[in-house]
Amino acid sequence: MAAVVDFLERCDDPHAALSQMLDELDAKALTTSIVDLRCAEEVIHAVDKHNGTGAFAAPDGQGTAALLDDEDGITIVDAFDMPRYCYDTQRKVFHENAGKVKTINASAESKIELYRERFLLLQQRVARHRMFVKPAFSASGAAAQRTYCELTPLTGLLGHSVGTKYVMGCLSQLEDDRFFLEDLTGQIQVDVSHAATSSGLYTENCIVVAEGEVRKSDGVLEVRALGFPPAESREDTRNATNFLDFVGAGRLRPKDIERMVEEEAASTSDMFVVLSDVWLDRESTFARLRTVFEGFDSLDAIPSMFVLMGDFSSQPFGPTRFGFGDYAKGFDKLAELVREFPRLRQEARWVIVPGPGDPGVSSALPRPPLMPSLTESLREALPRATFASNPARVRYRSQDLVFMREDLQSRMRRNCILPPTEIEDAPAEKAARARARAKALARQARLERNEARAERRAAARAKKLRGGKGGGKGGVVGGGGAGSGDENAEPNGATAEDLFDAVMEEADGGADVDADVDADGDDGEEIVSDDELSEEEEEEDEEASEWENRPLFRHLAATLVQQAHLAPLPIAQLPVYWEHDHALRLYPAPHCVVLGDRTEQQALAKFEDTELVNPGCFADDGSFAVYRPATREVEFSAV
Repeated sequence: MAAVVDFLERCDDPHAALSQMLDELDAKALTTSIVDLRCAEEVIHAVDKHNGTGAFAAPDGQGTAALLDDEDGITIVDAFDMPRYCYDTQRKVFHENAGKVKTINASAESKIELYRERFLLLQQRVARHRMFVKPAFSASGAAAQRTYCELTPLTGLLGHSVGTKYVMGCLSQLEDDRFFLEDLTGQIQVDVSHAATSSGLYTENCIVVAEGEVRKSDGVLEVRALGFPPAESREDTRNATNFLDFVGAGRLRPKDIERMVEEEAASTSDMFVVLSDVWLDRESTFARLRTVFEGFDSLDAIPSMFVLMGDFSSQPFGPTRFGFGDYAKGFDKLAELVREFPRLRQEARWVIVPGPGDPGVSSALPRPPLMPSLTESLREALPRATFASNPARVRYRSQDLVFMREDLQSRMRRNCILPPTEIEDAPAEKAARARARAKALARQARLERNEARAERRAAARAKKLRGGKGGGKGGVVGGGGAGSGDENAEPNGATAEDLFDAVMEEADGGADVDADVDADGDDGEEIVSDDELSEEEEEEDEEASEWENRPLFRHLAATLVQQAHLAPLPIAQLPVYWEHDHALRLYPAPHCVVLGDRTEQQALAKFEDTELVNPGCFADDGSFAVYRPATREVEFSAV
């Protein structure tokens, strides 16, 4: 009670603050009717965060304008500020682990909890999937006839096991050249050499669902089919978790989401510009940046947000390079450039995300923001800039976006224990690609018909020209055909000069000849020129094939969404802070993940409801991407 009284006493309007507290209390999933001190502090913390008061007050007293702006609806969350939710296997609910202080120097127990929480997160999701849910009643009917797969704990495979089994576990290599599946009950050696796999990149430490049979000779599980735990829609996840706020941007209730979706649809001019690998130690980068800024500054509605992702130097920092002075000069030059565009620097939001080659404490994820001592001039030039972590979370009204800079595709492919299979399109993608192929075939057919008509008309014009020149019954041919004495005569009696004259007549637009040709039995259809062959459709098909036809990138999208994690790799290959592993989760599945990856060019892949976008390398070819939240469309461009 004392905490509530102290909070109300420092509020300008105690009645309004009390109403906010009651609203926040009503939104919480309480297990008891008693409000204890911890619950009251969480409610006060949420109200302070929303109002920009208390610990969230800015030095000038203007609130958290740098984090949340009610006008643009953008909330930026640092990875180190995300709440940590753990799954309780007894109560079947998530609870926030807010009592323990998170640190980067964790104990060995935190590493064990890391793997345990990853497994439990996917296990509770799989348990809701229709494929793995046993029918509620054993009586006859549709429910009883529905097939399902019953997951067996690994301890259930020990001893005498007969028949096909379905298991779920973490792939690991406990011995040289021997792979094992591990779950919370035990482990078993597996043979995946002949396993059929679904789309995805299968590496160590990823969690899989396997179908197979235990060999009686050596007790090894011979896997026939291997796949990732099936993904779950964002709506199903929110309903199952009672709309918990896993990001830390504020809990969204169903009525709030409906209102925000309408606001998103109305904000058609909002767009986010994303640039990756902005090397500030090269003059060509600043020339391209000037072109980009001039182009967007000339628009009536400027972009709502610019996201600049590292590396911000062409030479990565490391044990042999630590030129902080030259590194800071790059941001000084960027600040001078930005000052030339007052609209952009004052009205747009700016998010600066460090890359793996930028200075930092270590190479582990998540990476903290860039140090203020290196970016002081840019912070002064951009009053609405947020120096975010890597990865950075952005909530735009009802949409959750993730921005990450990491060469993830090459790491994943290099650590694959099985080669990626040929990815299969979803029904919607199959239909889209079928329509594109049909359009291409239709265009090719029109071109062939046009060429055939042109040849027939040229021959007909040549025939009439021969008849006009000869003056006799047979004209020039005179009934002699090709043997009339003309060495250049064609088999049908037309000379090369006649055909050339016919072509020139067609180029000049001889209407009288065309009318006679149509009267002689031609179909009279209009010849469609190449310029009129649906140029817009051709461009759309080319773009779709160019940006979306990246098989390996589509495998990566399927892996990240189904694993619900941004780094499903061994920690030795991609280090992670053990107590901040929850900041890399993709749960619930975000609307869009922007991955700055130099391994791949500009690419776009969609898996379920999540878009995976690679904006390209701005330093190499000036490529970048524009995301339009109103339509959830991605536009690629280059300067």
